[in-house]
Amino acid sequence: MFLFLLFFVYFSFAAESIVAKVNGKVITKEEFESVFQVYWKEMLHFSPKKPTPEDKRLFLFEYIKGLIIEDLAKSMGIEVSEEEAVRELKTFGRNPEPILVELARRELIVKALEERLAKNISVSDGEVEAYYLLNRREFYYPDQVKLLRVVADSREKANEVYKRLKRGGIPEEVEGVIVGREHWYSIQALPRRIRRGLYPYNIGSVSRPIELETGYLILKITDKRKAGVLPLSEVREQVRRKILRIKKQEVLEEWFREVLKSYRLELYLKNL
Repeated sequence: MFLFLLFFVYFSFAAESIVAKVNGKVITKEEFESVFQVYWKEMLHFSPKKPTPEDKRLFLFEYIKGLIIEDLAKSMGIEVSEEEAVRELKTFGRNPEPILVELARRELIVKALEERLAKNISVSDGEVEAYYLLNRREFYYPDQVKLLRVVADSREKANEVYKRLKRGGIPEEVEGVIVGREHWYSIQALPRRIRRGLYPYNIGSVSRPIELETGYLILKITDKRKAGVLPLSEVREQVRRKILRIKKQEVLEEWFREVLKSYRLELYLKNL
């Protein structure tokens, strides 16, 4: 998609304050940086690495793609409200700050469009079995822990959450406290300060509140598993969903290639 996008891009020079133009609409460096920083810190979960120039370029392409799709989706009757985006963020334990809400809203629009374009697509059992046999290494997993993620907006509330989790309870979803879904994480992929806070990774271990820009993060280990390869019986539906997702993305990209022909893009990548 990114390589294809470049065929429709006009590269030029502009003031350092501009990173792109979409049909004349300017995307400033200030706008891009404010959105990218939120994306990098919040949307990527526990990513400990620093962003590279390539990370910024790829995000800019996705950001432009989201703007174009949102513009076209309206004419197709596809719209997503801020309330829907806030609910989605809270489901994953995210603070609904304005920039994050807007990113989530556009992501939901893309998903809705994708569903409409690919509504007749299906995946056979044979496709599932073939994918698993050809990609068994994909289903290898390292030592992992399942983490419950809770974010509080003050240290006082975070300490209350910590005490409740230590006692074996589950915090209530009240104002200033967001309880996310549980997710599996590779232990080695977690940032060092989180690993230190959860060591020796026993089920029931709770990290002390970790201060973030958006609040205080508390984590609890609810399950753990040793490294291994998941059998097909356990991942059949996961594989089916993945193949379906790939097919849907292909349909969306084919559609996007066509609509992109009517847009003029100008990128000023040196300004990123």
